Amino acid sequence: MQALRTARLVLDEPLESDVPAVLEACSDPETLRWIPLPEPYTRESAEYFVRSYCPHGLASGQYTVWAIREGDALPLVGAVEVRRDEAPGSASLGCWLTPSARREGVMSEALGAVCAHAVAPDGMGFERLHWEYLPGNEASRRVAEAVGFDFRGVRPHLVDFRGEQREALTGELRRDGLRG
Repeated sequence: MQALRTARLVLDEPLESDVPAVLEACSDPETLRWIPLPEPYTRESAEYFVRSYCPHGLASGQYTVWAIREGDALPLVGAVEVRRDEAPGSASLGCWLTPSARREGVMSEALGAVCAHAVAPDGMGFERLHWEYLPGNEASRRVAEAVGFDFRGVRPHLVDFRGEQREALTGELRRDGLRG
């Protein structure tokens, strides 16, 4: 896994020491409101994420998860995942932050770095990226638009959200549409 750096962030692989921060972020009611994580989200869920889910993605080549840190060796404050889609040259992204890192510009900065790497020919080499969010989660839409995702002309579609059908919207970012 290639670590990524921005002016203030380090994006690298989740570590065993990150389990408490993963638990904090993923058991937060606001996170659970928008992301279809297991509910309740337990310590065992956080351990599985760090010990099995993230390493499996790298080993299989199907997805990569970066831990977002505000400096070297610091606990994670969030995560960004790039997941290969079935369509060639296409991937989908997902993310979350700990409550203390929200509204600080952390996700915009992290997402910009991950998207740049994901579409770079010498990075992951994807031609287009997709961002899905549930209506009402305007923070998700704003952070995606800030790096260049386009939601114009998008029609709602149904997604499974913990066994319930909910409307979602998807934006797209093409290699030449990346901002910043």
